[in-house]
This record gives sequence, C-alpha cells and structure tokens, in this order.
Amino acid sequence: MTSRLQIGLVFIIMHMGFGYLQYPSLIYKLTKSGHWGVVLSYGLLQLILIMICKKGLDYFPQKDMIDIFLKMGRWVAFIFLIPYALNLTALIAMSFRHHAEVIASIFLIRTPIWAIMILLLVISTYTAIKGLGTILRSSVFIFLIVNIMVAFVIITSFVNFDFKNAFPILPPSLDFVPNINFLYLLGFSSLFLGFVPSRTNLTTGQLFGAWAYVICFYLTVVYIPLFIFGQETVDTFFFPAKEAADSVDMNWFVFNQQTMFFGMSMVGFTIILNAVLLWMISQIIQKLFNWQKKKASYWIYVFSLTAFLLAISIPNLDLIEKFALWSAGANALLIVILPFTIFIYGVFAGGGRLDHEKK
Repeated sequence: MTSRLQIGLVFIIMHMGFGYLQYPSLIYKLTKSGHWGVVLSYGLLQLILIMICKKGLDYFPQKDMIDIFLKMGRWVAFIFLIPYALNLTALIAMSFRHHAEVIASIFLIRTPIWAIMILLLVISTYTAIKGLGTILRSSVFIFLIVNIMVAFVIITSFVNFDFKNAFPILPPSLDFVPNINFLYLLGFSSLFLGFVPSRTNLTTGQLFGAWAYVICFYLTVVYIPLFIFGQETVDTFFFPAKEAADSVDMNWFVFNQQTMFFGMSMVGFTIILNAVLLWMISQIIQKLFNWQKKKASYWIYVFSLTAFLLAISIPNLDLIEKFALWSAGANALLIVILPFTIFIYGVFAGGGRLDHEKK
C-alpha cells in the first residue's frame, strides 16, 4: 500500500496542483528579472525543511508525525496539530475555488461555480474516504496522464516564445527574501511526507529526485507565460499559466486550443491534492481524539463540507487571492515550526542516535 514510488508521485502531484495556478503570479510579484533565482531559493529552503522533517521522522521509524506529537503529550499534539488541520481546511477551500474558476472558464462557462465545486468535492471526498491506499494507486495513472498533457502544453507553447522577455537574466538583488510573498510560497508546500512512517517513506535519494522534478516544473510554469507575454503583462493575470495555454492556436488539431488539456490536467491535480489533504485532516482528528477507524469518514464529510461552504462564501477572485495568501502564510509558519519541533524532540528523545534499520 505504501510503495515509495507512489508516495513520490503523490508528493509531486500535490505540488503541481498548487503550482500550476498560484505559484507563477507569486514569483512575478517578488521580482521583475532573474525569476529562476527566486524559484531556486524557495526550492532550497523547502528542501531544507523537508530534510529536517525526514531526519526527525527517522528517530521514530514506526511512527508518523501525529504519533510523535502524541508522544510529547496529548495537549502538545492538540496545540500544534489542530491549527494545522484547520489551516488545511482553508487551503482545501481555496483549492476548490481556484480550480473551479479555471475549469469553468475553459469548459463550463454557463455553469455555476458551486456546481463545479460540488463535483470536485464529491470525487475528492470519495477518494479520501477510500484511504491512502486508493490515493497511492490512483496517483500512478493520474501522474502519467496529467504529465503527458502538461508536456503537450509546454511543447505547443514554443511557437509563441520570445526569449527576450526573460531578460535581464540575473536577479537584481536578494530583496525578495524578506518579502512576505516569499513566505507565502512556503505555504503552498505540503507536510504529506510527515504522515508516512520513516520505514516506508522516501529515501534521501528518492526525496531529492521528487523535489528536483517539482522545481523543474515550477521553473517551467514560471517561464512559459513570461516568454509569451513579458513581465508587464503577466503581472495583470490571475492565472498566468492558463492565459499562456489559451494563447496557443491549434487549428490543425481536433481541439483548437490547448486549454482543453490544461483544464483536464487541473481536474486530475485537484482530485489528488484535495483527497490527500482531507485524508491528512482525518488522520489528525482520528488519532488526537482516539476514535475508531470507521469514524474517520464522518470527519472527512464534515471538513470537506466546511471547505465547500468557505469556498462558496467568497464573492470574487480578488478576495480569493487575499484569503489564499492569508491561509498560505499561516501554513508557512506551521511548515517551519512542525519539522523543527519533531527534529528537536527526536534528538533529545533518541539521545542523538537514529533508531532505525539501515535501508
């Protein structure tokens, strides 16, 4: 059930789901040149936090992140993990709304946003209820199909490229580091690997490979709109990657625009992304309150419905962007705090020695 390859694919899909829509616009706000410098700086910081989390898990090879916090004390676990569960709910709400807006603009212009979100909600909730095993197995199929679509979008975009739009190449300074938007970037990361025990989790080499794939994808989705439109124009877009896909005319193909492929990939991303986040929430609630496994589905229903109501209550895209940044900012703090807490506790509780078998 916990194949390391499948875990790596889920890790990649989750980051692609976040990155396809929100990531480019945040990068464009941080710098007007040398965008690769911001992407790699973010990637390095993300890798450091992931490795710290992994080292902390290695001290307790049979336990996941929730079990480790429970070892510290139930109240400690409540203080750290309940806010994380609530914040994941907000991220799910923003994900539902963002993806529904894009899907509506491509396929279902006359369909109400709430109807599209209900469809996404039902599929994601059903997948989460089926458990991690179903998510992992479906990730292989979705990864292959979605990445073929993404590759098609990238290749067919070449006809509109103007590489001069990427100049100047070098970042002007490191002023983006203390910028609040750089912190928000971390909020679109995931602690999914912390919910898988170390003995069945990714090895260091596999983790680095999955991370490198994600960073290459991020560089691609940042530079494709930039090559096509230029910095001044991409600053005006809510979803730069979608606009880039919409700019390519393909009268020679059965679909005259590549946005069809972009939209279909969005469906695959959001199903896996939100199913995993709902599963993570159910694991937190189930273990913290010590409920039986059969109760987990009830709480998946509760939190998925809460996310839907939150998403549908936001009236326009401007407020969606603001709420997405607020929730991502809060999530960024937790993504920094939780791995460091696990690592420090592991060092003291394990006496500074890793207590696991060599892989």
